[in-house]
Amino acid sequence: LNAMNALRKSNTLCDVTLRVEHKDFPAHRIVLAACSDYFCAMFTSELSEKDKPYVDIQGLTASTMEILLDFVYTETVHVTVENVQELLPAACLLQLKGVKQACCEFLESQLDPSNCLGIRDFAETHNCVDLMQAAEVFSQKHFPEVVQHEEFILLNQEEVEKLIKCDEIQVDSEEPVFEAVINWVKHSKKDREASLPELLQYVRMPLLTPRYITDVIDTEPFIRCSLQCRDLVDEAKKFHLRPELRSQMQGPRTRARLDMIYVSGGFDGSRRHTSMERYDPNIDQWSMLGDMQTAREGAGLVVANGVIYCLGGYDGLNILNSVERYDPHTGHWTNVTPMATKRSGAGVALLNDHIYVVGGFDGTAHLSSVEAYNIRTDSWTTVTSMTTPRCYVGATVLRGRLYAIAGYDGNSLLSSIECYDPIIDNWEVVTSLGMQRCDAGVCVLRE
Repeated sequence: LNAMNALRKSNTLCDVTLRVEHKDFPAHRIVLAACSDYFCAMFTSELSEKDKPYVDIQGLTASTMEILLDFVYTETVHVTVENVQELLPAACLLQLKGVKQACCEFLESQLDPSNCLGIRDFAETHNCVDLMQAAEVFSQKHFPEVVQHEEFILLNQEEVEKLIKCDEIQVDSEEPVFEAVINWVKHSKKDREASLPELLQYVRMPLLTPRYITDVIDTEPFIRCSLQCRDLVDEAKKFHLRPELRSQMQGPRTRARLDMIYVSGGFDGSRRHTSMERYDPNIDQWSMLGDMQTAREGAGLVVANGVIYCLGGYDGLNILNSVERYDPHTGHWTNVTPMATKRSGAGVALLNDHIYVVGGFDGTAHLSSVEAYNIRTDSWTTVTSMTTPRCYVGATVLRGRLYAIAGYDGNSLLSSIECYDPIIDNWEVVTSLGMQRCDAGVCVLRE
């Protein structure tokens, strides 16, 4: 390609000229067709441009065309804040997947509470699914900061509804959700006041403290002037004043957003379970959820992108390699691609959009092998094995690395610890624990 690029720049052996904004760009049809489905269709079908020496390209600037041609001939592109808003649409138009991917990765790296909603809409316009999801997750994760910026205030009612009714927005309480709605209405009182009762349906007021309800919500003029809004406030008060009726009041407004404790499967001394329970700390209450399709003891449980995965385990007869996924929005379990190896007592952790399953027992041997599940592609990859077989191993992630802690190797309890670097696909032994431990609890606490 370097040689072809030199020929292009010297206009040697070029057989087509692309004309953009009255500027000519000599090029080679075969190179353009090989890199772009757009040009391939143009030069190999019966379109009028097939044999023309000049082809007019509409919908992009000459400077953007220069960048795209450089990519076609060099496979490199420099995306900047200044050019990305022109570059991405142009890459979509000319079907240059590499440039589109580079633009999406750049925009994802630029996500900020002040721009994530705009980037989400921009990604949706150009069918950049991964970027749209990343922006969506970012806006949910940083909701209290996002609603302080102009992009939120300028949303329409439907877009505000979509955001505030989402289970995945991360808030310590419903206070910032309520305040976001009130501030959005106040920005254009005349046009938006009528939307308030409908929006407040998605604020989980029963989960607010009684003091906040009486001191803040009850005194808000917009609330006092609306019968529908007052009905919602009365529902919240009733939830606190009549705790014996809470089981009858279960619904979207009394359901906590994520950040709850889930317990799935296990062994009660006589049988293995398919059941799952969820603990809501806001109301100090456990509730039963949908059963898994397979009973599991010794399975791994992990959360990724708001979905719960249950991996492997033992059903009382067989060690399992099957994996089930629970969607809290639907309340249903579904099977995903199974692991390559049957495992019970394995360590499980999430790192860089991959679920890692380390060690375990396959019914015959204690395992040192490790598998990584790609959430986006629903596929498994075998990565480098640990140096030591480990069953009932603790697994956790810290600073971009995966730690496998202690366990049992089939002969002895272990105190050793191994650390995995996904960038170089390598395990290294680090300082051991002070004592041997098997089936220990492991977590990370930011101090």
